[in-house]
Amino acid sequence: MHEWIKLTSRWGVEKKNPVLADLKEVLNELFAADKDDEHPDAWLECGSETGPLYVVSIFSSGCAVFTKYSDADMGEELQKTKMDDINLESGLRLWTNLIEENHEEIP
Repeated sequence: MHEWIKLTSRWGVEKKNPVLADLKEVLNELFAADKDDEHPDAWLECGSETGPLYVVSIFSSGCAVFTKYSDADMGEELQKTKMDDINLESGLRLWTNLIEENHEEIP
C-alpha cells in the first residue's frame, strides 16, 4: 500500500493525494502546450518510506517512462520501461493504474 502519492506538473507544482480531476488537469496542460524543452514532462510518484518508489513520467512528446526504485531515496533502479504513443487517455490510465497499484497493467 502506498503511504503517499504525489503529482508534479510540468511547472513543478506538487499536489499530494491527487484526485482524478487533478490528474486530468495536469495532463491537459501538458498535451495542450507548445513544445517546451525546459518543462517537457509531468510525473506521479507513489511509495512508502520502507518500500519501493514507483514513478510514471509522461512527456508532451507522447512517451512515458515507468520506473521502480528500491526506496524513496531512489537508491537503486529496479525496473525501467519506456512507452510510446501516449496521449491524454492512455496517460490517465497509466497514472490511475499506478495509484491503484495495478502494476501488471503498466507495460
